[in-house]
Amino acid sequence: MWRFVILAVLLLIVYFMVRSAVRGFLARKTQGGTIGAAEMVQDPVCGMYVTKEGSFFLQRGDQLHFFCSETCRASYEKKLA
Repeated sequence: MWRFVILAVLLLIVYFMVRSAVRGFLARKTQGGTIGAAEMVQDPVCGMYVTKEGSFFLQRGDQLHFFCSETCRASYEKKLA
């Protein structure tokens, strides 16, 4: 009886693992095969890489500078002043 229960649990685990892998493969295929399509830029203050979407930025002239936090942005502005 215990063997049957253990076998059933193992089969369920394998099923969910395979299902997750197939879903991930199909999601990647529908995105055109690109993983991490968001453009990454480097924060000029701390050097951390951030995505352009949703990050803090400062426009100076015709250049955009992107930052990981408001603190880095304020530090950059203070350094420029």
